[in-house]
Amino acid sequence: MVLTKEYTTSPPTFKHLTPYERGKICALLKEGFSPTQIAKKLGRHRSTIYREIKRGTTTQLRTDLTTYSTYFP
Repeated sequence: MVLTKEYTTSPPTFKHLTPYERGKICALLKEGFSPTQIAKKLGRHRSTIYREIKRGTTTQLRTDLTTYSTYFP
């Protein structure tokens, strides 16, 4: 009996965001672009951008003890 490998799924084709792309996301967010617009500009899927923004967003404390959220690449 001969066994053959028949794969039914294709290998993943993802790639990580580069530091340049993360910096670009930060700059575009500060300019007021939406995550969907940023995804189109970078040629990435919008869920990738949404996940990156969620992953990199932190809550900061101002000197008057109020909080704000911001994205850090």
